[in-house]
Amino acid sequence: MPNILKNSVVVDALCLSGIALCMAVAGAVYFFNVELSRQGLLVLLCGVPIVILSLVAFVYRKQQKEIVENKTALLIELADTKLQVRILQRSETLMQSIFNASQNVYYVFDEFCVCQNVITSREDLLRCCHPVEPTGKKLAELFDEKMSNTIRRALLKSLDCKRLQILEYCVEHAGKEYWLEGRALALPQHGCGPRKIVWVARDITEEKRNREAVRVLSTRLALSEEQQRRKIAVELHDSLGQILAIVKMRLNLLRRYLSEGDELALLDSSMEQLGSGIELTRTLVWELSPPTLYALGLVSAVEWLGEKYAKEHDIEFIVEDDLQCCIWGSDFKIIMFRIVRELMANVVKHSGASSCTIEFYNRSDGVVITVHDNGKGFPDRTAGGGFRKGFGLLTIQESVRHLGGDVTFTTNSVGGNVLIFIPFKQAAPALNVEMSAATGTYDG
Repeated sequence: MPNILKNSVVVDALCLSGIALCMAVAGAVYFFNVELSRQGLLVLLCGVPIVILSLVAFVYRKQQKEIVENKTALLIELADTKLQVRILQRSETLMQSIFNASQNVYYVFDEFCVCQNVITSREDLLRCCHPVEPTGKKLAELFDEKMSNTIRRALLKSLDCKRLQILEYCVEHAGKEYWLEGRALALPQHGCGPRKIVWVARDITEEKRNREAVRVLSTRLALSEEQQRRKIAVELHDSLGQILAIVKMRLNLLRRYLSEGDELALLDSSMEQLGSGIELTRTLVWELSPPTLYALGLVSAVEWLGEKYAKEHDIEFIVEDDLQCCIWGSDFKIIMFRIVRELMANVVKHSGASSCTIEFYNRSDGVVITVHDNGKGFPDRTAGGGFRKGFGLLTIQESVRHLGGDVTFTTNSVGGNVLIFIPFKQAAPALNVEMSAATGTYDG
């Protein structure tokens, strides 16, 4: 375009120059009485316009060529723009399809926690989450104070650390609870302006219910297994144990009537083997279901287990009982014994410790159990929940959560620590499952 304007100026300049030249020649002839021959006059009248017109024609052709080239380039650029627009429209359609298929709610917040935009196909979920349209609203206007502070911390942490933050939260609508999983991630910043964070909310209500159903089923299986173990242990103790004890008593009576000899030696050997069988039966009964757990309670059963592990693995187990209330329901007692037993087994297998302390105490709102060893502790990132937990630790975590409690795994300079808290008044989460558990009150 600048070349076309330049050529137009050149054409105008040539035309003006030709007119000025002709006028100058005519003026010189008129004022100075210059006599020109016919031939000279013909050359003057024809030559000058021809030269000027030739220059004009040359510049015009060059200008037309540039116009054609610019027009072609413009058409190519227009075609390329249309192609890019089509590609962009297809990408937008694809992205919209992905958004619709994901069934998520996508928020865009700025660094001041003001919602800039919302993209979702789940209008029903959006209405359940917020009483007002989120766009342009502050975080405090979309959630209650506690929830907005929790989400704000996740957003700002994602902005500062440039790492994905995951949070589960619950909203209520029309008397129903909806569970969502929120993921916060800072968006790349181009140029100046406020930084932005995308918050992806996924509906996990059904998934949460399924998880709770699995927990309930797992607990029921554990209780059923414990009941069967208890039944087998009772049968071993009451039936086989009694039979073996009676046989031993009769052999003792028979021994009085035998004199010294091979018969007496054979009888002594048989009685020794019978004693080993009776001791094995007792061990099996305690392994299957410790009678102490039902007769004396959880703490006594843990003390017995600690003494057993101490003899077998040369690890000192210290049990401290600071409980000031009696709260042990039968099912709760079984589950907590399995949890503590799994923790003690982990100490034996993985900690490399020489000493382990298990403490039971209560607060005004629940029961606390701590397990501390002087071993190597837990792997890195255990406390943050980002490491690959073993099956045993996951089982412990799910069992405690099923009781409405919480469990934390930490490591300090002297070993590993596990803290378990179970509230006094709680019920099995979801599905309206009744389960006896901690149901006492604090007297202090």
